[in-house]
Amino acid sequence: MAVRRPMGGSDFPVGVEEEYQVVDPETGALRGRAPALLLAAGGLAKAEFQRTIVEVAGPVCATAAEAGQRAAEGRAALARIAEAQGVTIAAAGLHPVGAYPTSQVTDEPRYRELARTGGPQMRDLHIFGMHIHVGVPDLETAVRAMAGATPYTPHLLALCASSPFYRSEDTGFASYRTIIRDTFPEVGQAPPMSGAAEYRKLVRLLAGKECDERERCPISWDIRPSSRYPTLEFRFFDVCPWVEDVAVLAAFARALTAMYGDRPPPQRSGTELQLMRENRWRAARYGLEARFFRLDPVTGEQRPARDQIRALAERLLPLAERLGDEAALAGVERILQRGNAAAAMRAVLRREGSFPAVTRWVAEQTVGSARAAVERRLRAA
Repeated sequence: MAVRRPMGGSDFPVGVEEEYQVVDPETGALRGRAPALLLAAGGLAKAEFQRTIVEVAGPVCATAAEAGQRAAEGRAALARIAEAQGVTIAAAGLHPVGAYPTSQVTDEPRYRELARTGGPQMRDLHIFGMHIHVGVPDLETAVRAMAGATPYTPHLLALCASSPFYRSEDTGFASYRTIIRDTFPEVGQAPPMSGAAEYRKLVRLLAGKECDERERCPISWDIRPSSRYPTLEFRFFDVCPWVEDVAVLAAFARALTAMYGDRPPPQRSGTELQLMRENRWRAARYGLEARFFRLDPVTGEQRPARDQIRALAERLLPLAERLGDEAALAGVERILQRGNAAAAMRAVLRREGSFPAVTRWVAEQTVGSARAAVERRLRAA
């Protein structure tokens, strides 16, 4: 079935889910206070694997800008509730210190089972991401768009990287969260899929009779069809301290989905697949300072990440205009000039000399950028 070409914001609706650290506002330490915070928040937020994490899922939106605004409103509302509970929220892919005690696993059957079967790496898993869901008409469209968009995950990962520190050390990576995720076999770039039928077969094989694939999909690739919604889910983003970056990344996700949703999945060569893996690792390691291999065509040429990201934005611009996301996509230039959060966090550590100061800075940006966005919207109204 061919995808209807986008003519406005009503096509390819978008929604954003963000996972936040629950931290002490003074010391910056992680706090397992999610149960109390969720109780006070009502239906605004939901539990995640660890009690140090809360997730806010925004509504279905017509444009990337709207999704960004809704993310700001969710952050601001949750921050008010957290303040009353004596904690605050911070949006970064990893907490720079921890601690990472297994006792923080959320007391729900699904999470207890994950902790039991996943080993120590799973039990210690305190990672914080952003998921962008782009609405699609059917699974065939989702699989096609997944295949087409996968080579560009390094470009977007370089933009959102916010996890340079782990266990009180500088890892040397811009997104060490990506490296931690890669410990698990169901994570990473999507392999070539011939179409929806092959994808369904793989999910059934991995899920097995004992697992309801709708409850917990056994696949957590960087980009995958959602098991819960009729969407293509972009799962690889580090959550961003600056809420204005959300709309930029959502604009990329929508345009990539629209561009590739009606194209047959490419059957990539082994060389292409290995270069895609290399580019992804370079994005995690070096962020916006990476150099990526060119894939179309494969020549061995390497170009700066910023140049390749600008070229991708230019290529996607006509689609973004038709989707109503032109202004949101243009925000990529702000990120390229300012740098990603990983670079900013390293600058804070150099200036302040402590990891608690880094977390306090992240929390200030998380809450401050959200409140500023809400105030701008109120003034405009």
